[in-house]
Order: sequence, then structure tokens, then C-alpha cells
Amino acid sequence: MSAIGSISIIMDFDDMENLRGDSCFTATQRASQFQPQCQQQSQARHHHYGNHAHSVPVQTITSTQRHSACPRAMISVQEALRIISSHITSPVAIDKPVSASIIGSVIAEDIHAATMVPTLRCSAVDGYAVVVEEGSPVKGVFPGTSVNNAGINSGSKPLKLGRIAKVTSGAPIPSNANAVVDLEDTALDRSGKQSVQFLNDKILVGQNVQEPGSHIPLGYQIVACGESLSVASGAVGLLAKAGIHTVKVFEKPRVGILSVNCGGLNHRNQIQRDNYLAISSCLTSWGFDTVDLGVTHSTPDGNLEHHLGVSTDVVLIINHAPKAELDLNSTVGCLGGTVHFRRVSMKPGSQTSFATVPVNAESTSKGRKSKLLFLLSCDSKSALVGLNLLVLPSLQKLSGSGESSRAAAAKPSMTQLGLPRVAVVLTHHFPLDAMHTEYHLAVVTGSRSDARLYATSISVGPVDVRGSLVSSGIHPNAMVILQAGRGVGIKGEIVEALLMGPICGSDTRLIC
Repeated sequence: MSAIGSISIIMDFDDMENLRGDSCFTATQRASQFQPQCQQQSQARHHHYGNHAHSVPVQTITSTQRHSACPRAMISVQEALRIISSHITSPVAIDKPVSASIIGSVIAEDIHAATMVPTLRCSAVDGYAVVVEEGSPVKGVFPGTSVNNAGINSGSKPLKLGRIAKVTSGAPIPSNANAVVDLEDTALDRSGKQSVQFLNDKILVGQNVQEPGSHIPLGYQIVACGESLSVASGAVGLLAKAGIHTVKVFEKPRVGILSVNCGGLNHRNQIQRDNYLAISSCLTSWGFDTVDLGVTHSTPDGNLEHHLGVSTDVVLIINHAPKAELDLNSTVGCLGGTVHFRRVSMKPGSQTSFATVPVNAESTSKGRKSKLLFLLSCDSKSALVGLNLLVLPSLQKLSGSGESSRAAAAKPSMTQLGLPRVAVVLTHHFPLDAMHTEYHLAVVTGSRSDARLYATSISVGPVDVRGSLVSSGIHPNAMVILQAGRGVGIKGEIVEALLMGPICGSDTRLIC
């Protein structure tokens, strides 16, 4: 090849890399900019007459240097979340029956009680219904013949003078009864005929009596739009009690997981899909349905478009080749999509990428016009960080979290998408990264003595502490946020951490 041809190729390649650095260009836009620019450079720099030599110095530039020189190649986590949020469409509301299946769903409308609770005058305790006159104590022993067992229809039967009615908690009481004596404030005399004695004669009118609607009035707002139904709240049982049979909830997105083999292996059992199992387990624990899209290849015959045709809303692409980089630009560009960012300033997980691909409405479970694509690293820690920091908030937003300003005012924590943030105390020195914010996997424990949370790394720190955590079967339940800087995070310093799991109690002698 001639010297002229060699220089042309080098210049064209550099120009292409400059265009590739703008990760928000589609493949069509790159081609339209690249072609005229190459023609202008070729006409201006080369002529084919006379004897001359080219002495343009050629500098070898690695791919890492090209990426680092690009101003848009690395963005912050906050900017990445903003970009993702701008491409998320409004959540879709559907009707679902009131059952355990709606646990974890976000309510799409205000829900009001269809019936009063309770619907009749009833007893709040197990005891005896009586008629009390204001200011007159109820004394004496009531013989067994005067004890009536309250039934379903007992609410319509008035009590006769000198009689009491035995009632159970929640059972209707006689129509003229105005108090219920707790069973614990009575005694049975078994010496002769069974009789009931009231041990406390200070009985107030209305004592232990529940009036209709005293718990939930008719039309009372039970759940506000935008609130999430949790197991601990008991909201599902409350909805059923208030006569609600169906509710509108925001449907959760379906997540497809696609494994990409850049090494050219075509047998599924030749790829260790440990990341797939870890990621699918996380998604399932968060309440999202997952679809295994199988294994494809980064080459054109990998048929990526076929895998994206499955009815999913979000696709997580896991690169299973540590030494091979998936060309996401060309892969997404062939499908008419756009890569919005390729690198995020976080450690680990900086290689996490995000793209959108236009699809037919039938190929998404909610009729959306585009799919969200996340490219996660083959490294397990990097994939875990990218999943928790970027994918989880996206799925929560697609599920309707934070949709109601009223719910946000009542419960500010509901507007905080992603993992919950807490303040923790470092139990040892944590190394800092000079360039990136680091999300350090750690074990957060609660002290029984000072009620503080303490963070211990699973990879650095005192060997005896790490060994005790491992021997106890404790796994990382948090990511400690370490801002970029030089040196270390000092032992005893208070920093933020993202909780990934429940907190265990611990003795301060172990963690201090």
C-alpha cells in the first residue's frame, strides 16, 4: 500500500473515533457526518502529481486514551439517571383483583371505602353487653339463666331488665345495650348455679362498643394514588374489609435478560451464566417478572433483533466476554436505536451503557414504542452496582413510583427511587479513588449499645473482622458511597450507604 493510502486510512479512523465519541448520535447520523468530512479531507490534503513524500507524524493512540479524551464519554450517576428518566414513558394502569398479587404494586388512583367498618354496632372485646345508666354503677351477681349468647341476629333483640348478653369480639350487641364489660373484669361462681360477677362497677356508657363506621367511614380514602402496597402496611386486608374487590395499579415492566458471547462460542452450555442468575434473582426479589432471552453473539448473525422481539419493556444485556468489548453503537444502530451513554463515573460499573430501540407496540407488554436497553459488565461487582444504581430506579419509575405529589408529601421516602440511603460509621479505613465515586460493597450492622449503623468492607479492613463476618455467613447488604478523593476514608467517619438488604444486629466489640 502506498504512503498516501496509509495516511488516508489513519486520518479516516481518527475521524471516525471522534464521531463515535458522541454517544448520543445514531448510526445514520454518524454516517451522514462522516462521509462529507472524509471527502473534504481527501481533496484538501492529497494530490497525485509530481514527486513528493508525506511526513505526517503518526501517533499511536489506544482506545482507552480516545475514550478519556472524549468530553461526553464519562458522565455522572446523576446525569445518567436524568437521561434515563427522560426516555421513560408514563406508567400504564390496569385493573387487578384485591389479592396477594398486588403486593409491591403502586396504586394508580385514590381508593375510597365502599362500605363502613364496622357495618353494625358491635363489641370490641370478648365480654358481656349491659345497659348502663349514666352515673349509676352496675353491681351484683348475674345468675347463669340471665346470660344470653349474642348471635348474628342478636343486634335487633333488646336486653330485658336485669339480664346481660355474652358477646365475642366483633359480634353485634343488643340494640339497647350501651356498654360491654370485658371478660377479664368478670368472674364465674361455680359453687352452685353458674353466675357472673362484675369485678369493676365503674362502667362507662359506650365502653368497648364500636359504632358503625367508627373504624372506616363510608367514602374514607384508604390509599392515595402513588402509594405502594407493602406487606407490613396490611393494606390488602384493609381494602378487602372496606368492600374493595378490584383496584387500579400501575403494571410492572417485564425485564428480559440477554447474554452476549463476544468470543464466538455457539453452545449455550459453554458460557458460565453466573451473572444471569445473580441479576435475575435480584429482579425477582424486587417483584419484577424476568424473561430469559438466551445467548446471542455480537456479530451480525447473532440475530439480536430476534431476541428484542420478545414481549419485554426493558432488556439487560450481559457481556460474558471479559476481554472483548461489545460494539453497542453498531449493534443498536442497525436496529435504528440510539446509545445515550456508554460510560458512567462510578466504580465499579463504569462500563454500564444505556440505549433505546424503537419497536412495534406489540413487542412490548404495555404497547410502548421503544425499549430500554442496559449493557452491564461481565464483572459481577460491576453488574451488581449498575443494576442497583441505574436499572432499579428505572424499573421503579416505569412501575409508577413517585407519581403522586400528595403521596410524596405524606411519605417523602416514596419519592426516593432506588435503594434507601442511610448514614453509616466506617469501622476501618476505606481506600478512595482519585477519579471516580466508589460504591463499596460492605456489611452494615446495627449496634445494640449506641443504636448506630456501622459499615465493614468485605474486601478490605482488618482480617479478623472480615473473617468473623465470613464465618458468620454474613453477605454484603449495602454499598458505601465514597466520594472521589485522595487517601482513605477515615475510620469513624460518617458517610452515606445504599441498603441492599436487611440489617443485622451486632455487638460493638465486633465492629468497633
